[in-house]
Amino acid sequence: MGSLLPSGSDAALRRVARHVAATALRCQDPQALLELLGGQLRALGGTVDPAGSAGVAVRQGGREVARLRLPGADGAVTDALEDLAALLSPLLDTLDGRALAGRAAALTAWVIQQDDPEAACARVLDWLRELGAEQVTLVAHPAGPADGLLLPLAGRYRARQALHLCPAPDWTAGQRAAAEDAARHLALVLERVAAERRLDTLLHLQRQLDSVPAEELYQPLLDAAVQLVPGAQGGSLLVRGGDSFRFGAVVGYDFEPLRPVTFPWQETRDIWYGLGDAAWRRGVPRVLSRSVVLQDGAGYHRDQQWVDSVLPEVQRLQCVVAVPVLFGDEVYALINLDSFTDPDAFDADAVHVTQAFGSMASLLIHEAQRHAQVQTAARTDALTGLGNRRAFNECLEQAVRLSRTGAPLSLLVLDLQGFKGVNDRLGHATGDQALRQVAGLLVGLVRGQDRLFRWGGDEFAVLLSGTDARGAWLVGQRITRAMGSVQVQGLPLRATIGAATLRQGGTAEALLHEADQAMYAAKARGESLATADEFPG
Repeated sequence: MGSLLPSGSDAALRRVARHVAATALRCQDPQALLELLGGQLRALGGTVDPAGSAGVAVRQGGREVARLRLPGADGAVTDALEDLAALLSPLLDTLDGRALAGRAAALTAWVIQQDDPEAACARVLDWLRELGAEQVTLVAHPAGPADGLLLPLAGRYRARQALHLCPAPDWTAGQRAAAEDAARHLALVLERVAAERRLDTLLHLQRQLDSVPAEELYQPLLDAAVQLVPGAQGGSLLVRGGDSFRFGAVVGYDFEPLRPVTFPWQETRDIWYGLGDAAWRRGVPRVLSRSVVLQDGAGYHRDQQWVDSVLPEVQRLQCVVAVPVLFGDEVYALINLDSFTDPDAFDADAVHVTQAFGSMASLLIHEAQRHAQVQTAARTDALTGLGNRRAFNECLEQAVRLSRTGAPLSLLVLDLQGFKGVNDRLGHATGDQALRQVAGLLVGLVRGQDRLFRWGGDEFAVLLSGTDARGAWLVGQRITRAMGSVQVQGLPLRATIGAATLRQGGTAEALLHEADQAMYAAKARGESLATADEFPG
């Protein structure tokens, strides 16, 4: 700076002011500028003291932050100090804004990269405390506390949560803007994570398609919808069967009282949904207010008896969004998502998510149904409608595993005698008809819990769950007697049957081998029925 005039000279202070003005913006923050000024004043015998001390006040953002003091200052020197203080205020404000912007930008860059919403929220709360907030909590919005300051977490959609600061901080406009910007970026992170969670949930449900039928997707689908649609606190999934809808899954309700309840499908479409057939078939969501819920929700069947009122469970609803779930060109189900506390729970963002979720639910249920059809076809004999060899192998293995708990298990293997003559003399079409005739006969002779299979060619198998050796023998006798009357255009068909019962510690392979060997033993003896106990393999 060069030589300075003796302490107390107003001219020296004005040279200090010019030096500070020229070098101020190279400082990193307000404190650095005050330290620079302190060095200049010390050379004149003065000091920069804390706020509230003697001397000329320096203000930043309207608040006193320091005092300038030169001992023995006369009027001219005091005027020069006041001019210096006036110069410092906008410089300090500029540096504070620049430093605040830098810290805010660093915070934003960190927050937007986070996949952990709890970590992002914790960092924003720390930031607000750095800005002077004493107590910060996450609360529901708009039903948050009335005292203090609320920073709504609004990103792309309306805020459903807010940061509550109590007491309200004494912030500058720049500090408040930085705090609001941090809250907005936190909201964007929360929305992104929620969207990713929705996708992960749907992908998880899709991975389940190979192992569960469509009916077992109802509860996981509804659970996911309630968890992921903003504002949802409970809900129901209604499944159409014929001319009515029944409850397939519920969240937030006791399922048992709802099991016997059904709704006429046409009234459900025209009154409860009420947006018209075109919207119904496009899966467009409808938001129902409480008054509409109580008016349009009246009427249902319980145990086939009509009740001309709303369900008791409906009384506590404040708001509902209903979205049709399509299967092909028809509505297969209806998802109702409920809010018990907020009449305005389902705004544009919730409706958007609901419609997207409904579309994905439609695809998942459609895929589950198609998968089930493919799996059924792969395990069904096209000619007789019975299970095929693949289905037999799978069911036999499963039945053997279950029987290890102590329940008996028996197997009958049947071979048709005379079938080759039917094919050779009457043709394969008649032979196919004969196989269907035998399959129909067998279906009428076994219990519903027993399983029938066309094992291959003219061979059939009957898996008898919970049946011991004597029971298997009796079923075999019943079949041979019934087969005694079977004729195909005058040609008789008979069955040779081998019976076996699972031994302790036995395997599926051993059970099949013993039944097969018993059948060949019966053939060798010219008999219709033999058991593995009589002819061990």
